[in-house]
Amino acid sequence: MQLSTTILKLHPKTPFRIAREAQTEVRNVVIKLTVDGVAGYGEASPNKFYKETADRVVELIEGLRDHFVGLRVDSVADIERVWTEVWPRLQPSRAAQCAVDIALWDWLAKKKGISVCELAFGRKPGPIVTSFTIGISTPEELVRKVEDLKAVPSIKVKSDAKGDLAPLRFIAANTVAKLRVDANCAWAELDAKALSTELTKLRTEFIEQPLPPENREQMPAFLAQSVLPVLADESCVVREDVEHIPGHFHGFNIKLVKCGGITPGLAMMRRGRELGLKMMVGCMLETSLLIAAGVVVAQGTDYADLDGSWLLADDPFVGLTYDNGTINVTGMLGLGVEAEI
Repeated sequence: MQLSTTILKLHPKTPFRIAREAQTEVRNVVIKLTVDGVAGYGEASPNKFYKETADRVVELIEGLRDHFVGLRVDSVADIERVWTEVWPRLQPSRAAQCAVDIALWDWLAKKKGISVCELAFGRKPGPIVTSFTIGISTPEELVRKVEDLKAVPSIKVKSDAKGDLAPLRFIAANTVAKLRVDANCAWAELDAKALSTELTKLRTEFIEQPLPPENREQMPAFLAQSVLPVLADESCVVREDVEHIPGHFHGFNIKLVKCGGITPGLAMMRRGRELGLKMMVGCMLETSLLIAAGVVVAQGTDYADLDGSWLLADDPFVGLTYDNGTINVTGMLGLGVEAEI
């Protein structure tokens, strides 16, 4: 088993902004698991919001080396078993669990001579339409970003406590895209009915995470006032959270690095379907490897927000392309991407 941390530089044309500070690079962890001459790759994109760091992820996965000695993985059930077995040694790091899980799915599919999608769904992966994110921006940045995204079918726009609709009006007037609004937990003091009504005039599909997770008791009232669907993000992190979504949200966002990989992502998707909820697969800043894993789960969801590798200037994996807002995975085996590192 090989482990490495990879410094990923963001594309200079599309700076990702967090709290109005430009972020130019991110440090992810890539794992390579080789058994019987077959290599499976996994990735973690640790996020400080969840108190995750690349160094800690490496340390935790290094501690699993003895667990993989003589380990047999012949089926999806075996991967699910390993996912459960390793958690006590990896907790509380879902990012570390994600890297291990994805590597096992990639390895087993390659070993069987099929794609991960065939392993999960019994069919080859289809193209996935994704949104592209515009963060909180200055007016000058917004003009440039919109120019880059004029032809894409869907744009996710990050908002703040002001709920300023001017950027959304500009985007709607200068693109053909449907919009999705990520409120970033910041709309507790705003009028849900008035905002959502205005957003319907701007080709908006849904609102994401309007209130902080700790304001859960206020969500039914927000839901009743909103004329648009409302999806959870921070309020739905792991499989168990899905049970609390009905009555509080119309659906939820699945992020593999937050829930622990493809295994729980598929479980969340299946349970969401049973509950009649809307679902989206999202991402952090990730290489094509982790985005390709998201594409697998997105085969069963309503929406995808998987632009993480599109934002990178130096993606170390090849085999995934963005074509006018549609993601295609060109490789036939495993996750369909290959390492250039």
